[in-house]
Amino acid sequence: MPSRTGPHALRHHYASLLIKHGESVKTVSERLGHTNAAMTLNIYTHLWPDSEERTRAAVDKAYADQSADAQP
Repeated sequence: MPSRTGPHALRHHYASLLIKHGESVKTVSERLGHTNAAMTLNIYTHLWPDSEERTRAAVDKAYADQSADAQP
């Protein structure tokens, strides 16, 4: 839960949970009622994993899936 209180803190917490669980910029923007995704990115971009981290996670998952499929 947010360390601060009030509607703004709750809204930020809600957005951060959506982002943490992999929701797209478009989805988060729509849920928050922002006029466009740029507005959402201006506020929450620091919460999305960077492309290097996403790429590493995707490769790790692909190898793990491949290993699981190869086992009898």
